Amino acid sequence: MAVYLLVGCFFILMLVRIGLPFGVPASGKPVTSVALSFRERLVLHRTNMYALGALLLLAAIGHWFSLPVEVACIFLALALVNLPIRYHFTSEGIACNNVSFRRWNEFSYVGVHGGRLTLMPRAGYAPLRLVVLASRQKEVLPTFQRFLQVRHEAPPPSALALWFRRRVPALILSGLMLFTFAVVLSSCGENADPSGLSTANQSNLTKVSANGTPMTQQDLDAAKTKEPFAYNLALLVDENRLGINLTWTLVTGYLVMFMQAGFALVETGLCRAKNAGHTMAMNFMVYGLGMIGYFIAGFAFQFGGIGLAGVPNLGGLAALTNEVTIPIGGVNWGLIGYKGFFLSDGTYDVGIAVMFLFQMVFMDTTATIPTGAMAERWKWSAFCVYSLFVSTLVYPVFGNWAWGGGWLSQLGSVGLGKGYIDFAGSGVVHAVGGWCALAGAIVLGPRLGKFNKDGSSNAIPGHNMVLALLGCFILAFGWFGFNPGSTLGASTNGSLRIGLVAVDTMLAGAFGSVAAMIYTWVTGAKKPDIGMMGNGLLAGLVAITAPSGYVNPICAAIIGAIAGVIVIVAAGFVENVLKVDDPVGAVAVHGFNGLWGQLSVGLFADGLANYGGLQVKGLFFGDASQLVAQIIGAVVCFVYVFGISWVFFTLYKRFFGLRVSAETELAGLDIPEMGSLGYNPDAEPYALPVGEEGMSVAGAGD
Repeated sequence: MAVYLLVGCFFILMLVRIGLPFGVPASGKPVTSVALSFRERLVLHRTNMYALGALLLLAAIGHWFSLPVEVACIFLALALVNLPIRYHFTSEGIACNNVSFRRWNEFSYVGVHGGRLTLMPRAGYAPLRLVVLASRQKEVLPTFQRFLQVRHEAPPPSALALWFRRRVPALILSGLMLFTFAVVLSSCGENADPSGLSTANQSNLTKVSANGTPMTQQDLDAAKTKEPFAYNLALLVDENRLGINLTWTLVTGYLVMFMQAGFALVETGLCRAKNAGHTMAMNFMVYGLGMIGYFIAGFAFQFGGIGLAGVPNLGGLAALTNEVTIPIGGVNWGLIGYKGFFLSDGTYDVGIAVMFLFQMVFMDTTATIPTGAMAERWKWSAFCVYSLFVSTLVYPVFGNWAWGGGWLSQLGSVGLGKGYIDFAGSGVVHAVGGWCALAGAIVLGPRLGKFNKDGSSNAIPGHNMVLALLGCFILAFGWFGFNPGSTLGASTNGSLRIGLVAVDTMLAGAFGSVAAMIYTWVTGAKKPDIGMMGNGLLAGLVAITAPSGYVNPICAAIIGAIAGVIVIVAAGFVENVLKVDDPVGAVAVHGFNGLWGQLSVGLFADGLANYGGLQVKGLFFGDASQLVAQIIGAVVCFVYVFGISWVFFTLYKRFFGLRVSAETELAGLDIPEMGSLGYNPDAEPYALPVGEEGMSVAGAGD
């Protein structure tokens, strides 16, 4: 009951700030009226919104409210923030949305500090604080100047007020965080297998055949009594199988994690030296920021219901059983998961932990792709918010539809092949990153000097092609974890195909690089383009990621060679037709070749791979319906990812600003945004510390 009352109090406080249709009448003749923008209303309600959000988060973790009540509270809060608020100026004073009316003779002057205006009172009156952002103060201040003097400096706060301002918010926030983690930790041990002692169990043995007939639970119960040695030996074999699979998935996840270094080198090398520190820092911090978002909510959204389908190679993941579904035509179509927030609520489990690690590094690959397309003009603060956005709403939602038991993977229920298939993520990882990058680059706009007034473009070469190509090699190495690791094991259920998956991966990358080199050699400047050699390699690897588990080596080579040409044509299309500035070619490499990889499954899959009974055939091997499923998946991927990303970037640009100033962009982002250079000039000699004997430390050993 106390929680309900507390939530109600927050809403009442927000209503009080908004005011009612009736209230204190404003005296005097009307002068003007100023409506607060959404951002100003958000600032006005900020304290209550933060407190309400923290309370709802705790309520979700502690199961204090049902999910519909939580969602209703969130929508109600957003609705209240959107209600109009106005400041009414009259010849006698100012009315704040009918909540109060203050006369001009109560104040001595107006103090301007930040996004607030403070009407400083005369003796015996209280101050009045108004929210007017700096960008709109020029519009409002002339009205004040008719009645009061305007001072553009903040009034000095009292020592006690300053202490509270500095300490109390930090203490409150720290207390909320500690309480949140205490609640999370208290729920970690529920219905889980953190030791791994129960992951190998009798239910796994029902998938074993005896003389062609699958074992039943009754058969196993009988064997447990009649043949205890054979029964326990079978459990040990199952434990060994799971140990191999868990180890394989972890090690390949480590390889994928190291791909972050490859992306960092590629993007930094293809950008200018004056932005090297900023570009490298984005690739570094997207790892941590993205991981936090995925840990809090992304994993739950993506795989909260995967246990309904089961992942036998990792022990089933039976704890993940919560999926929002819509029953249509006898099929429960999955939309989004909702179990595993903070890896709590019964998900403290060895198999789930391995799945989280492997999928988290996949998510970080997606998150780092747009950092290249938006490099050299992106605000650091905007990048940080984006990292949380992509790791909680963009990658996980489409990932749920394709890999988490969602509706795209269920298209086989209506006769469309085996459903949408994306073995290692041409769509889920790369196309998602590429289409998000396209939306961001469009909203952000081109770098200064990239396009002329007639629409023609200018080349802006990167500063270090050696770094870029070294990064491509690191990425190619990491791809051996990306694709073979997607079997989620190295024993049973078709996992021994990992060798063919690795060979397909290697061939596609090589053919993509060679095709790109030849294409640039015989067209345009008639010179092999170093940058396109690297992008051709990456294009081939991106394209083979989805079909690598289902095609033979010859088809892999064809897919890679076509990708090497697509990346060049697509890069020209993005720059010359769409007029989008993409410094590293991320949209061409990941967006267009991610699309090609999605479709190539529906063309080249030969039906010979068998992952737990799943045999996929494409158009060239007799199943046109699989191509239809792939087309649906590709279209949904573009519409959802581009759409939600465009909305996010547009809103963020509107209310907070995405881009640095022209002066900052021209000078380079390293110093203005990061405070240090990526490449510091040689420093002048300086005095070394002097030791106890009066000689410098450097000479102590001479």
